[in-house]
Amino acid sequence: MTSQPTPDTCVLIAEVTGDAPLLGKLGAVETQRAVERCRNRAERSIDAYRGYIVQADGRTLIAHFPRGENAALAAFDLRARVKQLPPVSGVALSVQVAIHAGNLDTMSQQPADAVIADARKLVALAPADQVLVSSEGANAMPDNVRSQLSPEQVAGFAQQAYIFRPGHTPAAAPSVGEAFAPTSTSLALDQHAFDTAPHSQSPVFNQAATAPQRTSLMLRHNKNTLSVSDNQPVVLAGREEGNDLVIADRRASRHHARIEWRHNHFVLIDTSTNGTFMVDDAGNEVVLRRGEADLPLRGRIAFGYSPTEVGAEVVYFDIGLR
Repeated sequence: MTSQPTPDTCVLIAEVTGDAPLLGKLGAVETQRAVERCRNRAERSIDAYRGYIVQADGRTLIAHFPRGENAALAAFDLRARVKQLPPVSGVALSVQVAIHAGNLDTMSQQPADAVIADARKLVALAPADQVLVSSEGANAMPDNVRSQLSPEQVAGFAQQAYIFRPGHTPAAAPSVGEAFAPTSTSLALDQHAFDTAPHSQSPVFNQAATAPQRTSLMLRHNKNTLSVSDNQPVVLAGREEGNDLVIADRRASRHHARIEWRHNHFVLIDTSTNGTFMVDDAGNEVVLRRGEADLPLRGRIAFGYSPTEVGAEVVYFDIGLR
């Protein structure tokens, strides 16, 4: 891979595959629902890694990312999320993913039509359940992400292409919090975790076996418990299936909020219509409307209403050491 000028954006295209057998078993309507369920899972990954969705319909999801490593993180996360879904009538759906890079249209600030067209050609040739990267996409990645790429001769694609084949680990693997920092250019991919870990564990970062205690955030919602840490840096909440925290109350938005581990802080970010409400142990309430705030040590969160309401559906949180 030769050095090239840095492109404006990385384009990720994900295509849901394997649904053809469902048509004969369940018909078009139920098949479409199964495909949409996979695509919704993929959308959560795009949101979590700060991508911008360009198109989401049918089997196809198109997004772009200002940073190549976030496109790679999203690709692996969405692959893991889709693999977790149970088979439908014995049929397991999967995704094929392509990453390309190029310029933004100066007027719309969306990827140029030619960039998306090339990415579409690439994803059509991607092996099922694999991430195929163009030479432009590879050049947009930091060095130790590029070290995970293996050249692939793809019939029907004139340019050089690459497939991610994780396995190499740099001497000092960064934390996920560091990977989100604007100056970060490092990413380590772990083959075993990539193949087997659910998205509640990091599919992309190695951790030292003798790592010291680190801060983690425990979330409790109904009978479910989730952990947020440098191993699992993002949790998504909303009414739609596919979120990590699925909120039943109709006042919650489909994609309501997220919690991130960022620079040694846990940050609550509202992306909703009705706001996100947080109450700490002392009874102080903060209301976020398209804003964000650091979480205190412990408290309650509600989505679209105050957690102090009688019978409110709330998420309890507690920050401690692990």
